[in-house]
Amino acid sequence: MNFRTFLFLLIALSFGLSCDSYSQSSKKIELEKFKRIDEPARDEVSGIVKDPRFEDVFWVHGDSGTKNRIYAINSKGEVLPDEESKGLEIKGVKNRDWEDITIDENGNIIIADVGNNCSCRSDQSIIRVKESSTTDQSTENYEVFKISYQKPEGFLYKFINYSMDVEAVFWKEGELFALTKRFRGRETKLFKLSKLKSEANNEFQLVQKIDFDDEVTAAEYAFGKLAVLTYKSLWIFNDDETEDMFDGEISHYEFEADQVESVAFLDSETVMIVEESGEIYRLKL
Repeated sequence: MNFRTFLFLLIALSFGLSCDSYSQSSKKIELEKFKRIDEPARDEVSGIVKDPRFEDVFWVHGDSGTKNRIYAINSKGEVLPDEESKGLEIKGVKNRDWEDITIDENGNIIIADVGNNCSCRSDQSIIRVKESSTTDQSTENYEVFKISYQKPEGFLYKFINYSMDVEAVFWKEGELFALTKRFRGRETKLFKLSKLKSEANNEFQLVQKIDFDDEVTAAEYAFGKLAVLTYKSLWIFNDDETEDMFDGEISHYEFEADQVESVAFLDSETVMIVEESGEIYRLKL
C-alpha cells in the first residue's frame, strides 16, 4: 500500500467516524415557511437577534453592499414601529460586510463587520450601538472596535496577515464569541473576546476547533443553548457549563433551504431561521 492510498483510507475512515457520531441525534426535517420579512428590512438579510429589552422585537441587517442600517421587526417579520419605518441608520459607518448581530446584557447591539471571503481584510471591526430604540431613525451613539485573531505559533505567521472569514457571532456571559466560516474542508474555529477596548486592537483568542457539516453562517446563545446554523443544518448544543462549548447534549436538524444566513431563539423550544431573501422559517426543537 503506497502512502497516497493509506492517506485516502485514513481520511475516509475519519470522515465515517465523524458521520456516525453525528447521525445518532440527527433528524431530517422540512422547514416550515412562516412569512417573509417586510421591506425594506429583507434586503439580503445576514443577521438577526432578539432584543430582550422589548416585547417581541428583533433586529436584522443586510449583507455587504446594503445600507448602514439595522431594522427592528417583530416575530411576524413586520417592520417596527410601523410600515413606514426606514430602519435605524448608524451614521458615519459603512456596511463593508456586516455578517451577524448580537446583543449584550446591557442592551447594547453588537454588529460584526467581519465578512472576509477573500481572507485579505485587515479592517474587520465590531460596532457597539448603545441605547437603540425602535422609533429612532438614526444614531451616532456607537463605538467601533478594531479586531484581529490570535495567530498560530510559528515563525511564518509573524510576517503574514492572519485574518479569518467569520459569519457568526454570539454573546455569552459577558464575552463575545466568533465562529469562522469553514472553507474547503478546513475545521471551524471558535474564538473569544473577553473585553472590548477603545483605541486598541482587540484580539480574539482561539478557544477550540470543531468540524461541522457545512459552512457556518450564524449562531446565537440563549436559554442555556447554543444554536449554530450552516447552509444545510441547525446544531443545538445544550450548555453543560464546561469549558468545551460543544460537549453537551447535541441535537442536529438537517434540511433543504436556500441561502440561510440568520438564526435566533423565539423561546427556549423554538428557533427562527431566516434566508438571505428574508424568508422566515420556524423550527420547534
